[in-house]
Amino acid sequence: MTILIILVTLPLFTFPAQLDLCPPEASATRTLVWIYPFYMLLSAWLAWKAYPSRHYITWLLIGIMLLTTIAVRMLTGA
Repeated sequence: MTILIILVTLPLFTFPAQLDLCPPEASATRTLVWIYPFYMLLSAWLAWKAYPSRHYITWLLIGIMLLTTIAVRMLTGA
């Protein structure tokens, strides 16, 4: 499960590129892109901690992390 969580968090390394793709006048989009790495790291940590006792919470967090990555990419037009 640790490897899957790491694979899901790999898009974090595209954070600088996604921030550059945000238009300067779109302050709400820039704010969401700035929050994205912190959210992903926190969700990954929570998924990793929850896996031994609550498998379904881990799968739910992984699914939401994937949907969030797709949403941020759609926002930035990447």
